[in-house]
Amino acid sequence: MAETAFSAIKRRFGPAVHSREGYRGFREFVLIAAVSNLEQALKT
Repeated sequence: MAETAFSAIKRRFGPAVHSREGYRGFREFVLIAAVSNLEQALKT
């Protein structure tokens, strides 16, 4: 199930995290995941 979510996020937003620092990369990933969850919620 997690792999499906990661695959969908990569298709939508690209395969790489663009931030160079660790905490910023994590923050970018969390924001991308939140946006992805909102898009899924709005589709239904």
